[in-house]
Amino acid sequence: MNLLDTINRVATQNRWPLRQDANGEIRVEVGLQSGRTQVVTLAQGNDPEGDPIAYVWSVAGHISVARDLAAVMRFSLKLSYGCTAIKDDNVIVKHSLRLLGSDDHSFRKAMFFVARAADMLEAEAYGGADNN
Repeated sequence: MNLLDTINRVATQNRWPLRQDANGEIRVEVGLQSGRTQVVTLAQGNDPEGDPIAYVWSVAGHISVARDLAAVMRFSLKLSYGCTAIKDDNVIVKHSLRLLGSDDHSFRKAMFFVARAADMLEAEAYGGADNN
C-alpha cells in the first residue's frame, strides 16, 4: 500500500486539500460538520515488529497555553479514535493505523475523527479559537 496514493484518493473524494512536505509528511485540511477545518498530518513508520504503520495526528494547541493539562489528558477517555499526547510542545490528538489491511474507509474515519477530536479539544482547552 502506498500511503500517499491512499491519502490522495481519500482527500480527493472528500474535497480536502492536501500537500506533502519535504520531509515526507502529508498534511490534509479536513472539513468538519461545524464548518471549521482542522489540519491532520500523516507519516509512515514501522511498529516494533517492523510492520508498516501510518501515524495520524492533529495539533490542538501549544502546551504553554492549555488551561488544564489534566483535563487535556482526561479528554482521551472520550475518544474512540486516538488519544491526547504532547509532541514538540504541542498538545495533539494521535492515532496509528497498520497499513496492511487498512482501506480508504479506515483512513477517512481516522483522519476525520482525529480532526474532530483535536478541534473539540482546541475549543475546550484553548477557548474555541480555530488555530489549527
